[in-house]
Amino acid sequence: MATASVTIDLTILFALATEAQLGPKSVAALLAHFGEPSAIWDCGIDEVAQIAHLSGEAVERLATARGLTDALAEELELIIAAGTTPISITDARYPQRLLRLPDPPTIIYVRGTLPAEDRIAVAVVGTHLADAEGIAEAVAWGKGLAQRDVVVVSGLARGIDGGAHTGALAGDGQTLAVLGAGFNHIYPPEHCTLAEEIERHGALISEHPPFTPLTKQRLVYRNRLIVALADAVVVVRLHPAKAGGSMEAIRRARDLACPTYLVATDTGPGTRQAVADGAIPIGHLPDYDLVLKYL
Repeated sequence: MATASVTIDLTILFALATEAQLGPKSVAALLAHFGEPSAIWDCGIDEVAQIAHLSGEAVERLATARGLTDALAEELELIIAAGTTPISITDARYPQRLLRLPDPPTIIYVRGTLPAEDRIAVAVVGTHLADAEGIAEAVAWGKGLAQRDVVVVSGLARGIDGGAHTGALAGDGQTLAVLGAGFNHIYPPEHCTLAEEIERHGALISEHPPFTPLTKQRLVYRNRLIVALADAVVVVRLHPAKAGGSMEAIRRARDLACPTYLVATDTGPGTRQAVADGAIPIGHLPDYDLVLKYL
């Protein structure tokens, strides 16, 4: 991507998301009211607190964030110098698909090159506990979609995600990996080399600054980004014993009216729940035409 620059608007949004710890919905409410990030800094703390429904410690964090503007600008400079491009929600380069979410990230951090907005993208996801057969199917889906000029989106996790990215790279295609932590905490660690390949042939994306560690909550929450960046979702394998991230992705896709397909391996409770949540069961052989027909 083109070299990013640190603007006052980017710095303010960075301050709101990090030091002030305001979630995407709160920042969206402030932008809807004030119009521009700079206007949030120009008005009184009390007015900002009222619009964002802040009180107590949250107001104190906001006041602290205002006082750290210069230091946070320097931190952004270091992030950019290390090879990461921060793109704020007010930036024209921000992926428009993410705006479908009720809580789009205030800033996304990117390494690599984002695809053009008009490229078709399909998310290929599934359990990290997939067996060799399931991973082979994920590789086939990733490769077949890439060979049809489709961007493959997944989450870099073990199992199905890793297979999907590997297949896309084997098909000389572009793939996006959405992380549940910052770039300094690639997970799982054995996928560091895969992450480097994805950066060269696609992009790594996170809603967290590079220094942010992984948590289970962040890992699950990133599923909304995987789904929002895709025109369709293919779930290759479900977790054998619990709902997991795949079921979360299916529900997120339902909420966004994103067509979702499940490679059905059984008729157990997980499959029945996935179908009840909107997934369309399909067979083992990759049916690219079915997935791409109406996209």
